[in-house]
Amino acid sequence: MEPDPISGLSADELAILCDALRALRRERGKAWNAACDVAEAQGKRPPAPQSYGINAIKRLGRRLGVGPTHWMEER
Repeated sequence: MEPDPISGLSADELAILCDALRALRRERGKAWNAACDVAEAQGKRPPAPQSYGINAIKRLGRRLGVGPTHWMEER
């Protein structure tokens, strides 16, 4: 079994990673919202959040102990 690369991070490195993950979630959310607005204006179905990696970001956040990566997620 390979060692977990996250366990070797310092507290400062983990904090930077958590901040970066939240920023990524914020930017992906903006892109997804814009795509949903375009789809709605064209009378099409909105794209799935999975196509923007939002679920993967949430899973990684939980794995890192980041907690919610978006203000609408429960704490």
